[in-house]
Amino acid sequence: MFEFNRPDEDRRSIEAWLEGFEREIDGLDYQGARARFDERVVTFSLQKDVVSGLDEFEREQWRTGWHRASDMRWHTEGMRAMVSPDRLMAFAALTLESTGYHEDGRPFERPARASFVLVRERMGAPWKGIHVHVSLRRGVPAESHGKRGPAPA
Repeated sequence: MFEFNRPDEDRRSIEAWLEGFEREIDGLDYQGARARFDERVVTFSLQKDVVSGLDEFEREQWRTGWHRASDMRWHTEGMRAMVSPDRLMAFAALTLESTGYHEDGRPFERPARASFVLVRERMGAPWKGIHVHVSLRRGVPAESHGKRGPAPA
């Protein structure tokens, strides 16, 4: 049975994982973000129903979106998390915000929600993401036309 919000050190380590991922998104640090995920990650994207593997995740999700929005911030203070009894698997659900851009460059708020499944090989080892789901709130434009940073390779 998974337990909610236990222990504090697990919650802090999940928050630290999210804060690092936030910095990587903000800095368009694709290589750094890759280190946070298991090669077998499974997720979704706007382009495909199911994305399998880290290469496809980076190509289909990160490189098509990160440079088009800015100011992404996880709301870790409202995060709900569950940790397995052996403390080697965790689930986290939380909200986030970012700034999107209309075609004419006008900014708009992009509130969203996200869930993550994280695993680690042993206590003290870094968490690795194996599943992510991020969805914009209803009514938020899916397309953002920002041009932050150079075009991704």
